[in-house]
Amino acid sequence: MESKDIVITSRIRLARNLKDYRFPIKMSQEESSKVIQEVNKAVSGTDLNYNLIYLKDLSDMQRNALVENHLISPALANNKDRGALLLSSDKNVSVMLNEEDHVRIQTLEKGMSLKKCWDLSNKIDDVIEDSVEYAFDKELGYVTSCPTNIGTGMRASVMIHLPALSITNQIEKLLYGVSQLGVAVRGVYGEGTKSLGHLYQVSNQGTLGASEETLIDKINQIVKQIVEKEEKMREHLKKNNFEDIEDEFYRAYGLLSNARKMATEEAMRLLSLIKLGREMEMIDVADGKNLYDLMVRIQPNNLLTAEDNELLPNERDSKRAEIIRKELLS
Repeated sequence: MESKDIVITSRIRLARNLKDYRFPIKMSQEESSKVIQEVNKAVSGTDLNYNLIYLKDLSDMQRNALVENHLISPALANNKDRGALLLSSDKNVSVMLNEEDHVRIQTLEKGMSLKKCWDLSNKIDDVIEDSVEYAFDKELGYVTSCPTNIGTGMRASVMIHLPALSITNQIEKLLYGVSQLGVAVRGVYGEGTKSLGHLYQVSNQGTLGASEETLIDKINQIVKQIVEKEEKMREHLKKNNFEDIEDEFYRAYGLLSNARKMATEEAMRLLSLIKLGREMEMIDVADGKNLYDLMVRIQPNNLLTAEDNELLPNERDSKRAEIIRKELLS
């Protein structure tokens, strides 16, 4: 087992607003259109290959699938009349337009890659700033809609998989401890969402009074400590609870490879268990399968998008179970 199995993705998000425009919550339709045009024009002359997507042109299912793939936030999905997205061809960069702020640059990479994400975000930020004037205060830094984002406007987030700490009921104590260090721990889709499949997002809470590099170093150090605790708990389980935990893993595999219906939350929990069992080298199933990608594919709106059809909840549970069986048994 390696730490890269625990750290799933890294993400940098920069919040920016254009000078002389009201915040999105107060903007008119005309103002929101101008913001989209200005930012699109700023990136269109570069070699960055972005597609401009208006949220109003997508169905509810397509917008929610973008949320499930972590390309936009739930807040932008809900702002379909005025929101838009600039999405890079490799989908590693998404620029959300008229979410809580005018511009939210988001870069995403696999594993522990905050520095790489920051370099890319900074590059895109410079490209946009060459064409537009940001709202900036010499003392406060970047002016943002929410006071907690004033300063650098940067959130450094890491998604981590913590099944051993979760099933041993150690997770709440750990999360409380890191929250005292100025770090936020959220669910799979950010603020206001819950953990699914023992996945958590760890990010800095404040962005004022510290450089981007300092904030990234802090998150790197805290994530490293959390990963070490998860690794130690896995070792403890393997040494002291081998038969019980092995039984849990094979029960999870038995359900996933045989069930004809499966709700999202149950599927995420069971997939998390066999991912853990494989990484602890206690079960030899699903070799070569990317179980995290499978966790994303079975989300409700990703299922509907893949089918290109509306499905009733009951039908969706059947389709989810079918996809999991095929993936695990192939």
